[in-house]
Amino acid sequence: MPEAVPPDRRRPPTTAPRTALRAFLALALVVGLFAVPPALADTKGQLEEAKQQLADAQAQLDRATAAWQQAISELAQTGAEITATKSAIRQMQGRIDVLEQRLQKRAVVAFENGPASTIDVLLSSGSFTEFSDRLEFLGSIVQSDSDLVTEKRVAEEELQRRQADLATLSQKQADDAALLHQQEQAAAADATAAQRKYDELTQQYKKELAAQKQLDLLGQDPHPGAAIAVCPVAGPNSFVDSFGWPRPGGRSHEGIDLIAAYGTPIVAVQPGNAVRTPNTLGGNAVIVYGPGGDWTYYAHMSSYGASGQVSVGTTIGYVGSTGDTNVNHLHFEYHPGGGGAVDPYQALLAVC
Repeated sequence: MPEAVPPDRRRPPTTAPRTALRAFLALALVVGLFAVPPALADTKGQLEEAKQQLADAQAQLDRATAAWQQAISELAQTGAEITATKSAIRQMQGRIDVLEQRLQKRAVVAFENGPASTIDVLLSSGSFTEFSDRLEFLGSIVQSDSDLVTEKRVAEEELQRRQADLATLSQKQADDAALLHQQEQAAAADATAAQRKYDELTQQYKKELAAQKQLDLLGQDPHPGAAIAVCPVAGPNSFVDSFGWPRPGGRSHEGIDLIAAYGTPIVAVQPGNAVRTPNTLGGNAVIVYGPGGDWTYYAHMSSYGASGQVSVGTTIGYVGSTGDTNVNHLHFEYHPGGGGAVDPYQALLAVC
């Protein structure tokens, strides 16, 4: 279910430009349809300026989204490296303990028996061949002791290197966490700025735009009958193809994160039965069980909307940051046929 266990697959950050507000291209026609008075004769120029302002805000939000996703992955990878290094240190310490015990046993034997001189070996030998064999055996024991000492020194040096690596990784983890916090704040600020700009412009053209044209203003293009028929976030949003990227705890990202301002409506992308499924990772979450066994998952809601039988576009919740996140966004997953999650990025591009 929520944000867990797809094949470990990582993709490079993508920041494909999105035509989030292409409605401004068609807005001149809309104004014409609504019989604009002479006072708005310069509407075309105003629309072009507004379009550019919103495009700039969207581009900044897209950059912040990509940076946030990358920061999450960097922190997850550093955590994995720390875990592996700690394991190697434990193994190395165990090896050193074994070598130390073997050296202590050899020291006890040498103390109890005393050093055997070459003349002692010669006098106690029955033949030259026996003398040669005994001398070779004593030499091998001495060499073995020397090898143990050398191996222990090598292991101790390796342990020191591993401990130095751990200290470096620990510092990197702290730096990664600080950077992630900065990126979270930046993404939240940019999402709020995009929403504010959108609010300003929609208010500016409130008299000219009917409610049914708001999707055009956002550049959202519903695809009736498609598995993902509408954008799940009914407002300005930003997302990159982060499906399969690493997540803390060895998990992989099973969906797409759409950053949006707090309280932006979240709508069902398919008809079906909306079931509230709150959980630790996803916070306030909903699963919509659709036709053919398909189901879609929506997480981190600030609050819930409709539940039970819903239609495409029904508001089932509102964007928030509940669960395991500090950024207001919707985590969205698509599970065709009731199976594992598949990457919905291209389908979202088509409708968002």
